[in-house]
Amino acid sequence: MQMMGQRGQSHRGQRTLKLLGSDRGEGVYQGQDRAVAVSYQMDRFEERNRQSVSGSLDGDVGFAEDKASGVLKLATGEEIDVILIKPDEEGADFQSA
Repeated sequence: MQMMGQRGQSHRGQRTLKLLGSDRGEGVYQGQDRAVAVSYQMDRFEERNRQSVSGSLDGDVGFAEDKASGVLKLATGEEIDVILIKPDEEGADFQSA
């Protein structure tokens, strides 16, 4: 039986997550009928032709519940649907919805 080296290994069934880049800046989180100015930092990923983001934001989002859906509006005009993770008066982590 012949053993395959690294070049011959099959990647079938394996998930490949590719980091597309990182970004930080100022924006607005809008959710639950409120809009709050925030600073954000995030990483953009691609997996199987689907893009996603994850990151954190600084700003008073304590009004939102854990796993609340909202929109992060970037200064560039881009809008990203996000889900907040453990929001409080100082900020929250988030991932794309």
